[in-house]
Amino acid sequence: MNLHAHTPDPTLEPRVPALSNCMDKPHIAAAFAEDAASRSLNAGNGVHAVLHEPADRSRAVLGLHNPSPVEARIPLTTLLPERADCTWSFLTGSLRTSHAPDGIYVHLEPSGTAWLTAAP
Repeated sequence: MNLHAHTPDPTLEPRVPALSNCMDKPHIAAAFAEDAASRSLNAGNGVHAVLHEPADRSRAVLGLHNPSPVEARIPLTTLLPERADCTWSFLTGSLRTSHAPDGIYVHLEPSGTAWLTAAP
């Protein structure tokens, strides 16, 4: 039994098809495979976040959605401390990043959605 599996966040799941142009990459497809783990995260500021990981947890695919009419700023190190040393790469959506002494911040535009992937 997979303890991390749960019902995916409905605000992000409809946006998964936007990744279709990325699904030919094995590490992305593995994060959405039947044996993959999916969990909602508390990103704060009303932002919806869902993390998808393949069964071996070798990579991660992070979906973020900002339903707010103002920009949201999310600290990746605080959101995913277990992935603080990972290199994050942009997959799809609209965002910008900034660096601070405490790590990388993702800035989501109003009503924006973005997908990132991380590797150790």
